Amino acid sequence: MPFADTTLRDEYAAAVERVAGRVLDALRGAGDPAATTRPSAPGTARTAHATPEGPLPAEGPPARAELAAVRVLGPDLFAPWLLAGLPLDGPTADTAAEALDTFPMSAASPAPGGTAAGPAPTGAALANAWRDRATAQLVELAGRPLPSPGPDPVRPPEPAAGDWPQWSVAMARLSALALPRLDGPVHELARRHSLTLARGVTRSMLRRDYRTAARLSRWLAWNEADGGPAHLELGPVLDRIRAVGDGSSRMWLELAITDLLSGAGTTAAGTPSPPARPTNRPAHGHTGESPDGAAA
Repeated sequence: MPFADTTLRDEYAAAVERVAGRVLDALRGAGDPAATTRPSAPGTARTAHATPEGPLPAEGPPARAELAAVRVLGPDLFAPWLLAGLPLDGPTADTAAEALDTFPMSAASPAPGGTAAGPAPTGAALANAWRDRATAQLVELAGRPLPSPGPDPVRPPEPAAGDWPQWSVAMARLSALALPRLDGPVHELARRHSLTLARGVTRSMLRRDYRTAARLSRWLAWNEADGGPAHLELGPVLDRIRAVGDGSSRMWLELAITDLLSGAGTTAAGTPSPPARPTNRPAHGHTGESPDGAAA
């Protein structure tokens, strides 16, 4: 790989960590959630802490790397508002829309008439398409209309008898969709196959794949909050991941969202996590890692 490409990837990866850290601070109430989409340029004065319902400060336009990070995090950018049950923030939606424009949404959708345009996308490409669709939905819910995003991406496959480990890894890539006010085919899969998700958590823990375990645990927490069965006691699993995980901001963000979905945390607005059955279906059918489609 050329040196320039390596440097660019490193720059984007660092930006993802920074923005994920800001979202995490917003969830914990330790930072300004409005700053999640603003660059941290040298000499830039930071504003005072604001709760998620507060206005976003104008700290200059986001850099390209910051927009790439927004594209990667997708729906998680809105987590402080979604998990606090607050209206979505308009300026944050504007930044998300700009990110989708700068890094166009993944074209993993069926062609008009219902046939797939080329081979059916799988893996990271399919996850990117669904994540982008979820981001676009939230931008629209915030009152920032986007050009028509077209049909839903190709539906993820059902788990077959022998490939449940691969299916659980695919669902882990889609963990950003496990948020209140999002619903669609991916969520229906999670509801129907929650036991398979639990098996995936157990397998990932045994393999010491803690990122996958954290993402699948988030799906289980979402499913329980949606009224589904509790197949695992998530507390010990999450404690173990905290102790031995990679310590990245993205990992901690996954864990914080899982805590809030499961009722073990408090949002930045000072409210408890969502009720036992959060409203997951206000806008049916539109849900969705690097900007170029690589898996994270």
